[in-house]
Amino acid sequence: MSTELPAADAEACCRALRQLIRSGAAATPSLEQSPLLQLPVVSQRCQPDARPAQRAQIFLAVLRQVIRGRLEGKEAQIAALLFALEGYSGLPMQERYRAAAKLHNPRGSWEQYRKEPLSRHLAAVYLALTREADLPAAETAVKPQPRVLIVQNISREGPGLLAKILDEVAVNYTLINLSKGNVFPDPTTYSALVVLGGPDSANDATPKMVTEHSRVKQALDAGVPFLGICLGLQIAAKVSGGRVVKGVKEVGLRDATGTPYSVSLTDIALTALGKKDPLFLGLRNDFRVFQLHGETVTLTPSMQLLATGRDCHNQIVKFSHNAYGIQSHFELTPEMLQEWLQADPDLTPLSEQHVLAEFAELEEIYTITGLSLLRNFLHIAGVI
Repeated sequence: MSTELPAADAEACCRALRQLIRSGAAATPSLEQSPLLQLPVVSQRCQPDARPAQRAQIFLAVLRQVIRGRLEGKEAQIAALLFALEGYSGLPMQERYRAAAKLHNPRGSWEQYRKEPLSRHLAAVYLALTREADLPAAETAVKPQPRVLIVQNISREGPGLLAKILDEVAVNYTLINLSKGNVFPDPTTYSALVVLGGPDSANDATPKMVTEHSRVKQALDAGVPFLGICLGLQIAAKVSGGRVVKGVKEVGLRDATGTPYSVSLTDIALTALGKKDPLFLGLRNDFRVFQLHGETVTLTPSMQLLATGRDCHNQIVKFSHNAYGIQSHFELTPEMLQEWLQADPDLTPLSEQHVLAEFAELEEIYTITGLSLLRNFLHIAGVI
């Protein structure tokens, strides 16, 4: 039975592919309503009752597979650029357009490229997607759906914006709470590991912390993509040979002099491999942050310092190509912040009203930064 779509449907799919370029395939909110989800190759891999979000993830997996395995050379690179896949996630649309145009013709411009070559490239991707449905199942097997393990050290410090992203893209995640006695499972059975903050010290010798050290080291040694936030950073640094030491206590949005807390990217972050580190694609070179810590880390020569702060210098650390630690908090939502202000002993002396009012003023840019940073990590991890 032919898997080719009628001409009208084919034109609709090519238009839909063009629309995916605008924000990048994995970040397009309208993908769940796209005719691309009705392609035979997607239907073959979905349960009959699959939700639109699940169908969208199957489509993205197939699209990546087609680009990697069915397109060749420059065609594959142009497709990855256009749809902001592989290492191009977070790049602004116009940058991707210009890069694709130069790959197609070094002497050409985007204006020339979009008239005809763009349509040809999108048609090639569409053709590869339709042919994928005709290939034997063994040739076209899609990898199992990714799973992310998120570890809480205390109930109030949850995943926040990270959970929002994972829910939006229908990626499964397991949330365990060590403060409630949940067991820390084998992280090597997951696609990525995220360890959140908490009131513990990475220097503690409690059974909880001993186990946490062991599991984080196991993940790092096995090459599991890792993101440590606050305490999570400190644990990763300690098990990787660094030290956790007393530092300047940073609490809230401003220091004791009223200066806003911010972090700035280092030259390494800006120039690694001739471009920004992929964790920061689409982000500015400095950004406001929320702080809640009294310890800091010392680094080994194998660690890269990517971002710094004024008082607490070591703010964002790279342990390997897919393992990072962040001292400050980019995951906050207004609801989380309110809970922290009411429950955390370091925050309760602050004026809840003033902190919430200031957070409301910068919430839009803070949220964009946090979502971008977390989404970039998930791209690096191959989860989205």
